Amino acid sequence: MTRSATPKLGAYSGLAALGLLAALATRRPELVALAAPFALAAATGLMLARRPDIDARVELERERALEGDEVEIRVTLSAQAGAERVEVLLELPRELRVVDGANPLLLRLRDGERRELAFRVRCTRWGAFRVGRVYLRAQDGFGLFRHEVALDRRLPLRIYPTEELVRSLLRPLDTQVFAGNYVARQKSEGIEFADLRPFTAGDRVRHVNWRASARRGELWVNEHHAERNADVVILLDSFAEARSGDRSTLDFALRAAATLSARYLREKDRVGFVTFGGILNWLLPSTGVVQLYRIVDAMLDT
Repeated sequence: MTRSATPKLGAYSGLAALGLLAALATRRPELVALAAPFALAAATGLMLARRPDIDARVELERERALEGDEVEIRVTLSAQAGAERVEVLLELPRELRVVDGANPLLLRLRDGERRELAFRVRCTRWGAFRVGRVYLRAQDGFGLFRHEVALDRRLPLRIYPTEELVRSLLRPLDTQVFAGNYVARQKSEGIEFADLRPFTAGDRVRHVNWRASARRGELWVNEHHAERNADVVILLDSFAEARSGDRSTLDFALRAAATLSARYLREKDRVGFVTFGGILNWLLPSTGVVQLYRIVDAMLDT
C-alpha cells in the first residue's frame, strides 16, 4: 500500500506550530495550552500509525450471462493487519450496473478478520469484459494517514446478446447427409410420407402399410423422405461501422448473426462463422450448444 498524509495531519501540525509561535511572540503561556491538544494528537497519530495489510479475492457467480441477467460478484477481504476505516471500490464497466448493495463500501477490518462482500450487477449490454479490479483506501483511527492500493483480481465475464425474433429462416437448396429437420428430396429413413411401393426382400415389417396391402391383396410398404440438415455459414463484416451515441451498425449486425446462429443450430444445422475486420477469422461448421458458444465468443472478440 502507498502511504500519504491526509490534510488533517497538516492542519494539526500547523495549528500546533502557530499556537507555540503565538505564545512566544505575545509571551502568553495560555496559548500553549490551546496548541497542546493539536500537537498531542499529531504526535500520538505518528506513534500509533501502522501500515495495513489487506488482500482481496474475487469470484464470479458464472462466466457467461445474457443481456438483462443479474450476476453476483463476491469480493473476499483478508486482513493480516486491519484498519479503522477501509473504503472498498469494485471497478465495473458502464455496461454492468450495481442493483443490490453500495459501491464503494465503507467498513472496519480488525486484525485477522475475513469479510465477504457481495455485489449484484445487471448486465445491460453484450460484450467481453474483465471484472475484478479492487481499490482499497484505509485510514488509521486518527485519520492522519491514508493507505491506498489497487489489486488486480480480474476474471473474464462474457455477456451474450439476447436472441431477437425471427419469423422465418431461409430454406437450403441442398441438404447434407446428417439428420436434421429439413425434408430431403431423396427417399430414405424418415417420418415424412413419400410414396407406396410393393414389398421386397429386406424391407422392415414396421414399414408395411397394412391398409393398402389389404385392399390390393399383396404387401405394400411406405416410403419416406429423409430428414436432413444443411450447412450454414454466417459472414460478419466488422471492417467498418457507423456509430450514433452508444449504438452502431456493428451492434445490429452482431445481434442478427447471434440470433441466426442460435436458430439454425436449433434446427440441427451445422453453422460456421466467418468474420472479416482486416484479418479473416473463421470457424468450421459444426452443431450443438458448444458451437454456439464458440460463435458468440468469436463475435465478442471482434
